[in-house]
Amino acid sequence: MKKKKKIFKREKQKEKKLHQKNLSDDFIKLCKKKLIAKLNELQSFSVKNEINTMLEVGDEVDLAGHDIGKEIFHELSDAQKNLLELINSALEKIENSTYGICEKCGKTIPKKRLEVLPWVRYCIKCQTNVDKLSK
Repeated sequence: MKKKKKIFKREKQKEKKLHQKNLSDDFIKLCKKKLIAKLNELQSFSVKNEINTMLEVGDEVDLAGHDIGKEIFHELSDAQKNLLELINSALEKIENSTYGICEKCGKTIPKKRLEVLPWVRYCIKCQTNVDKLSK
């Protein structure tokens, strides 16, 4: 039984590497550059917001507005955290030679989709299904 699982696992890994070969090394390098740039942008934005929050001081009206700003910041922060996780996952996939492969169906994610959103996990069809299930 264990032997069958190992064989199946090896076949899946070979299949994933085969799918990634559809993406050129230059294209993968370009996506990696975009991922790192977005990662740096998010980290920079986060630090700037923290500094601005610490520097803000005012009266009660300002503080009420500040509380609303904090709530919005926390929501944005959750979205940023999610995006950071997706970016880190995509960078790991590049290192593991599994980048550009849909996590649901195992097919290659179209280049145009990866150019626009280099951190995506799913092809368009699977993303649509995931979105339907989450509603």
